[in-house]
Amino acid sequence: MRLLQYLIYSNILISISAGSLAYACAVKLGNPHDVGIGFTVFFATLFIYNIQRILRLGEIKIKSSERHVWLENHTFLIKMLALIGIIGSVAIYFAVLGWNIDFWFLAFSAVIGVLYAMKIHPKSMALRDIPYAKIYLIAVQWALVSVYWPYMRIAETTDFPMGLGLSIFFFILAATVPFDIRDLVYDGKHKSTIPQILGVKGAKIIALLFLILSALSLYCSFPTVISFWWFYLCYLILGILIIGSRTDRHEMYYSGIIDGWIIVYALLVYVL
Repeated sequence: MRLLQYLIYSNILISISAGSLAYACAVKLGNPHDVGIGFTVFFATLFIYNIQRILRLGEIKIKSSERHVWLENHTFLIKMLALIGIIGSVAIYFAVLGWNIDFWFLAFSAVIGVLYAMKIHPKSMALRDIPYAKIYLIAVQWALVSVYWPYMRIAETTDFPMGLGLSIFFFILAATVPFDIRDLVYDGKHKSTIPQILGVKGAKIIALLFLILSALSLYCSFPTVISFWWFYLCYLILGILIIGSRTDRHEMYYSGIIDGWIIVYALLVYVL
């Protein structure tokens, strides 16, 4: 249990999920630097998620949960992982992938990731506090970094692999709604999250619709997916996890099982 806490609360698991998904998409798109892309995204995610925790340490003093207590007791570790993340992502980018104009795309994505949790001015809002925007910002970031970035490094045109991008966008949306259900007791009313607007039951219905849209988008791009049992398992289990979401669920249910299930989706993309 202690090892799991370190793996999950330090954001290593979600970084593995992000790196795996970027790697799988790079392979599917034919990018020759698939491993470098996977590790770059892993370290970049490690930086972004941990720097967000650092920026929100003040809120932790007000709120109490097992995750918040762990973060408060391991502040130094979180700071070190953020440092390792930024150094690792930059080093792998230049040493393995090499300079490209896409560097500025990644830099902009990193800035958005930081601003997601940071207030530029005491009276301003972090991006995550903008009404209605929270989960959509997350899903767009995942889709762009996992699909558009690997594609733009090899493509001669700016056409976006729309089906795969939409599938990831809707899959991450579906996987993120349960976190808004979890955060109902923490989020201010001004955030207007889906559970705040539609209630827990309505939010689950919307999340399941997102999941269906993800499956349809993937099928439209890769019709052969219909013959993979992995395809049905991947979406069925996440659907069950969405239905089982409650405000009193243990943190491991969300940051452990749901975040970790993204790796299963990455494997599905890889084997297509």
